[in-house]
Amino acid sequence: MKANRNALLPEDLRFTCDVKDLPWESTDQVPTLERPVGQERALKAIDFGLKIASSGYNLFLVGEPGCGKSSMVNAMVEKKAAGEGVPLDWAYVNNFENPRNPLAVSFPAGKGRIFAHQMRDLVEILRKNIPAALQDKEFEGRRGEIIERMARENAALLEQFQQRAMEENYSFEKIENEYVFIPLRDGDKLSQEDFNALPEEVRETYEETIRRLREQLKETTREARRREEETHKRVDAMARDQVRNAVAPLIESIASAHPDNEKLHGFLEAVLEDILRNFSDFLESGDKSILPEIRIMTGEPPLKRYEVNLIVDMSQQKGAPIVREAHPTFSNLIGKMEYSIQFGMATTSFSQIQAGALHMANGGYLILDALEVLKSPFAWEAIKNSQKAGHVQIEDLGEQYRPISTATLKPEPIQLNTKIVLLGTPFIYYLLLAHDEDFTKLFKVKADFGSTMSRTREAVEEYALFVSTHCRDENLLPFDASALAAVVEYGARIAEDKERLTTRFNRVADLIREASFWARERGDSVVTRDHVVGAQEERNYRYSRIEERLGELIEEGTLMVRTEGQVVGQVNGISVYDMGDYRFAKPTRLTAKVFLGKAGMVNVEREVKMSGSIHNKGVMIVSSYLAMRYASDFPLSLTASVTFEQTYEEVEGDSATAAELLALTSAIAEVPVRQDMAITGSMDQHGNIQPIGGVNEKIEGFFNTCRDRGLCGTQGVVIPTANVRNLMLSPDVIDAVRAGTFAIYSVDSMDEAIELMTGREAGVRGEDGRFPEGTFNGAVEDRLREMADQLRGHEEEMAREEEEE
Repeated sequence: MKANRNALLPEDLRFTCDVKDLPWESTDQVPTLERPVGQERALKAIDFGLKIASSGYNLFLVGEPGCGKSSMVNAMVEKKAAGEGVPLDWAYVNNFENPRNPLAVSFPAGKGRIFAHQMRDLVEILRKNIPAALQDKEFEGRRGEIIERMARENAALLEQFQQRAMEENYSFEKIENEYVFIPLRDGDKLSQEDFNALPEEVRETYEETIRRLREQLKETTREARRREEETHKRVDAMARDQVRNAVAPLIESIASAHPDNEKLHGFLEAVLEDILRNFSDFLESGDKSILPEIRIMTGEPPLKRYEVNLIVDMSQQKGAPIVREAHPTFSNLIGKMEYSIQFGMATTSFSQIQAGALHMANGGYLILDALEVLKSPFAWEAIKNSQKAGHVQIEDLGEQYRPISTATLKPEPIQLNTKIVLLGTPFIYYLLLAHDEDFTKLFKVKADFGSTMSRTREAVEEYALFVSTHCRDENLLPFDASALAAVVEYGARIAEDKERLTTRFNRVADLIREASFWARERGDSVVTRDHVVGAQEERNYRYSRIEERLGELIEEGTLMVRTEGQVVGQVNGISVYDMGDYRFAKPTRLTAKVFLGKAGMVNVEREVKMSGSIHNKGVMIVSSYLAMRYASDFPLSLTASVTFEQTYEEVEGDSATAAELLALTSAIAEVPVRQDMAITGSMDQHGNIQPIGGVNEKIEGFFNTCRDRGLCGTQGVVIPTANVRNLMLSPDVIDAVRAGTFAIYSVDSMDEAIELMTGREAGVRGEDGRFPEGTFNGAVEDRLREMADQLRGHEEEMAREEEEE
């Protein structure tokens, strides 16, 4: 009678979606989904985060994989970005004053590409115009006249010196490309022999004269060189003026195309001055032996320093940019400097600077996976530093780790205005929240995605819209009303709640695709309930090899599980196996042994370090309940061991607490427990049965074992009453319950579970404080009291023996 009261009816075991609740006969009649499903809280948070422009209001989308974070934020960001202005172009140009610090220049969208073409065209034009300007006849005539005048003046200076030397009895002549002094006597040249034959005082006079002439020659030479330098300066100034006349109008024309860009105008002025200093680079026959510093550092062609490195080109952009960086490494985020190998050395220049995702998303939105960011060294720090500083600084990551400092570039930082959106699981979010003090300052908007939503009529209709949209977008077969109902039921099964539906739509979308596939395989033109159910069965079959093998081990007797009879101190618990992509359950034997002693309850798994903290807590609750319930007026005098038999992995969770207490009290009272029943449920210290997870898998797991051995009509599972709303059982289980060959019972307390699992009345304490005779609880208490008396007697006997000794 008690069992009948606790037995669940077939209609309690599953929510069935009535096709009458769907106003469509097929998805061909269902409109397209236009907004995200079931995430109103997250929707409002994202909308707020995208609209607020204050610093630090970046977004972190929190939710389990598959709950629609990516699709929702993509749709909302695209809509928001489409109505915003196109941000600036950015380019790096040469810094002529300090080539190691390239300059960052911004342009209105599309103007950067124009400027880059203008500078490229300028160089090509100057390759022709500068040589032409310097070959102008008027310029060449004036230059030739100045050089000729300088030559005449130097020749006159030399002639004056030669005349002075003649007056001093020396001839100053050029012999074989070398000027020499030759002594004279009476106007005739003296040979070396004649000179040596002169009196010593005469020779000394000649030597004193030549010393004086050589000093005068130095002065004459310095004067000639001074005149040459002045002439070269005049010629060079004339050439610069000539080149300026050729270049300045072109530079001014470029500057006029970019008004109000003072930084660009300053760069163009520097370009003009550099061209005037190095105009020989534009001459085919110019002096190439002395090159500007930038070429020594980079090994690049000399005219490349006038080019523009356009790293961000928004000329084709419509609205604000949206960047989704799938591989957010340090360099992919903040940019990098590429290197070239020249003469065995790595060199770089401003033209080898590459933009990162932060540059490309500047003025727009950057969407990143938080886990991928944290997996990449220094990527998280790069994001934080850029956000805190308000600019992005391209750095050579290896510079700070090289044993010897090397010369490299330090590009000018670029101002940053990027809204960053991170997507991650709750674990990552709370990890950053707990360990990074900057996290809450930089990511002030949390969009929390739930994994389920209430099963309202509107939610069911939105499910139908979701199916319809996928059918249209992916060219799938249409779903009829029965198939739509089956998809809704699948959503309840994933949510593990008859009153809720899952929002992990990646799994729902997979079911839609697979159901359409199997319908096409069978030659059908419309997807029905049978196709949806069949797709689930096919998927389960693909992933259930381990489940089937464990079932075979149970059938073979390798894993020993009884599904008939009664045993003292043994209970069928149910263990869930989560393989990551598939979850199932199988029965597990829990056994208990009781001895006289004082050790209390011993958790075997804990002793061998195979027990998790939650399971340890559950065992301690069992121990506390045992003492409170049965030994309130005498000491608990027993040693008991409880274990999961044939378990070789860590045991975690408290869903076996009720089974452990039942096994322990059965062993104490020596009352057998039904083996055709399994039980799952957590328990508190007052004996109340609490809900657990995986209830559907647990029931189906024990049912499959019983079915494989043959259903005898008495088998069933005891579950917490609080889990009844979580039941979304397979049709096989429901059919067996309807046929009376399998049963599912719900209980609220341990006393109810005891009566179902033992067939004996649990018993309630009477006015005398004792449990009625013949009840289960009475048997437990009597046995514990007897053990306490035995232990007390044993201790007294031991004390007497010690006194006698």
